Amino acid sequence: MTQYKPATVVYKELISETFMRFRLMSAPGSRFPDYEAGKYITLRCDDCKLMRKRGVAGDGKPIYESEFDPWGRQTVGSIAHAYSIASAPTETAEHGWLEFFVVLEHGLHGLPGRLREEFFGAKQGKNFEIAYCDRIAGNFTLSARTGGFESVFFVGTGTGITPFVSMIKDLHAGGGDGRSYTLLHTNRTVEELCYHEALFEIEAAGRFDFMYVPTVSRPSGQATADKRIGQGRASNVLRHILDLPTKEDEKLVNAVGDVARAAAGLALEHLVQPVLPSHLTAKGVRDRIDPARAVLLTCGNPASTADINSTASNRRIRFEVEERQDSVG
Repeated sequence: MTQYKPATVVYKELISETFMRFRLMSAPGSRFPDYEAGKYITLRCDDCKLMRKRGVAGDGKPIYESEFDPWGRQTVGSIAHAYSIASAPTETAEHGWLEFFVVLEHGLHGLPGRLREEFFGAKQGKNFEIAYCDRIAGNFTLSARTGGFESVFFVGTGTGITPFVSMIKDLHAGGGDGRSYTLLHTNRTVEELCYHEALFEIEAAGRFDFMYVPTVSRPSGQATADKRIGQGRASNVLRHILDLPTKEDEKLVNAVGDVARAAAGLALEHLVQPVLPSHLTAKGVRDRIDPARAVLLTCGNPASTADINSTASNRRIRFEVEERQDSVG
């Protein structure tokens, strides 16, 4: 039987309307289990508006619908879900908390589910309890996925950056392991990158061989002003780095029939062209990804993950993905 223990949110930061970072502290006299960077833990939140998975959208994200009782009221209950840990094991050992970067998911009619909306809307400092499973699990770790490779390339999209943040902070604390690490990190806006300033600092510290490549898929004036940040979806930025056409260009070339060509042309018109941060070149990043000695790890949007897998296969690069079902991180 799964054992849950109480914990309290001791820090919360709203990154945007749908993204949040928070820290969880176990009850006095208790401590979280030891863990490796990249693992996850199951959290349980009570009094949530319940939803059920209806299917999968075109972008690969799950679609949820609200559950209702016989009188038409949305049902409320407990929801347990596994979340990747953003804190490094060294941070937990020093401070006692676990950190998470999560997204508020919505159903067909905009109704929130999983971590309840009251949690997102609660004021800073308000006590909020969440239960956690007294077991940290998963094998999406450096020890399990990167053995025998000299170069590691991370691709994190949305909250899929979470396990890589933990890994990079842990490598920084330990001074690295002699290998090179590259992180392609994409979210919609600069704000939603969330960890970018900390990652820039780790890169600048030079304690291990680390290159950081942040991009935004919905660039604004802020993104244009900060030349350290590139543009484009992670899958297309990776294609650009590896000297391949964008997915939209590829679809247009391979389109058969007027309808398919028109659809592909429209998609190409709305494409945010991949652009690297101004201090980087595609060749400079590509030189860090020798297929014979590199492994690519990705976590995030399922549709983006599928294209990243295809790109890695095209260039004969070993591909590893976080495989938890319905993972948000």
